[in-house]
Amino acid sequence: MIKIDNILETEKYINDVYAVIFDLDDTLYSEQEYVRSGYRKIAEYFERPEMEAEMWTIFEHGGRAIDVVLEMYGMAEKKDEALQIYRHQKPDIHLYDGVAEMIDRIRKTKKVGIITDGRPEGQRAKLEVLRIAVDEIIVTDELGGIEYRKPNEIAFRMMKEKLQVPFERMVYVGDNMGKDFVAPEKLGMKSIRFKNPNGLYL
Repeated sequence: MIKIDNILETEKYINDVYAVIFDLDDTLYSEQEYVRSGYRKIAEYFERPEMEAEMWTIFEHGGRAIDVVLEMYGMAEKKDEALQIYRHQKPDIHLYDGVAEMIDRIRKTKKVGIITDGRPEGQRAKLEVLRIAVDEIIVTDELGGIEYRKPNEIAFRMMKEKLQVPFERMVYVGDNMGKDFVAPEKLGMKSIRFKNPNGLYL
């Protein structure tokens, strides 16, 4: 496994592969930005702008931000509403600087894909906003539920077939040591770990 401190370093280590597969959350954009966006949407919906900062502070300390803040305001029964807003938001998120240009350069000579876990509505909303130009995207939950999330290897096998590239000529770029690299390494893929200093899963 190769370790990098900046996602743009990916290009240094892909000369010998035909396909580069990226994780999404905390690899191509900041998941903290998505969380903050969700809190902002909830605060706007309930017309309580101060809620955003309060939820963020609780989140930073590892607390259940939505639950705690709604209870603070005597609105615990509004949890389902708040979760729906969060999960179906059009998020205010952005690719890390230089990522779009990097992917464009890579696609001139290689195939590029994304394999990402998460609720389909949330992941698809992120992808729509980020507008990443790649050859194939697999949202693992769309394959049949959370049991298809990484480290399940089915998405990687599907990506191999879609791109028509052998495993030994594919590389997976992700951030989460707990799940991102289990399947790629088992299947004989190369792997690059982006050690994201601001990631949710260090």
